[in-house]
Amino acid sequence: MSGLAPWAVAALVPYAALQAAYLRRLATVPEALGGTMEANGRARWRRYVARRAVGAAFGAVFWVLCALAASGAVRVPRYATQTVTGAELAFVLDASNSMLSADEGVSRLERASDFVSRLAAAADGAGLSVIAFRGRPVTLCPSTRDRKAFADALLWAGPAVTSAAGSDVGAAIDEALRPAFPPGAARLVIVLSDGNDTGGRAKAAAAEAAASGAALLVVGFGGDEPAIVVDPDGKPVVGDGGTPVKKAIDEAAMRDWAVAGRGEYLRASDPASLGRAAAICASTSSSSGSRRTVRVEVDASSALALAALAALALAALASWPALEPRRPPLRRKDGRP
Repeated sequence: MSGLAPWAVAALVPYAALQAAYLRRLATVPEALGGTMEANGRARWRRYVARRAVGAAFGAVFWVLCALAASGAVRVPRYATQTVTGAELAFVLDASNSMLSADEGVSRLERASDFVSRLAAAADGAGLSVIAFRGRPVTLCPSTRDRKAFADALLWAGPAVTSAAGSDVGAAIDEALRPAFPPGAARLVIVLSDGNDTGGRAKAAAAEAAASGAALLVVGFGGDEPAIVVDPDGKPVVGDGGTPVKKAIDEAAMRDWAVAGRGEYLRASDPASLGRAAAICASTSSSSGSRRTVRVEVDASSALALAALAALALAALASWPALEPRRPPLRRKDGRP
């Protein structure tokens, strides 16, 4: 909402106070007239006061809708069909300390990097990018169709990319979505992690990715048995109690990310996962020229303005002055008018 809109909405406070005072005065009219108003007249007056209260409410609605329309901040979803003009695959690679843990003698990060290389080979013709993250994300390679440049950038995916501690998955997904591409580009975000997120907003970022039209694929690495977490120097990370920190794969968290992003979760240790992930990447890469339905956000100012006019019309109708009841014409004693 723009800076003007909150002040415009705040103007409803004196409006509400004035309307309330006016309606209270209207309600006291029958008492002020004493016994000169008959019972039917009192009932009609109460109905009139209630109608004026409804009119005041519609007046407030009119003002709020006008403020929102003027702000230009309200957007509504709309579904549109467009032609796919290209494909962009963003690999979001967890390079935190827990990914240095070894399962069966090979670190999770090594397995994830090899997984990325194999998927990139299946993404013929697509633009590829790689984002490595710990406490914050770093784009190692912006979108490129140069496979050698992509492979060279992938070699730098490790804990040395940033000194920030932790593992902020949500920030990494946001970073993958940050580059602006043509509206017709098909986007696939592949998150490779063990699920040990410390940022706290991975689900929200996944949902935002889906809302932007991007597809999401989450690939999990690690075993069910906790493995010792090591630092970049290979030394065990020690917890508060002086014992080594151990982390297992957190599949529940990664499934939640996939659900929030309307995507798919795969476990890397499953023999069928690589083939399934490669098929998804190949399908996205070869989607150019096809038609797809996407959800876009459009400005709701025009619709809000029409609704405001309707509220104003209803306010005017509800605030129409009270009508005197029609009285029969007076007749003379002989029965003639």
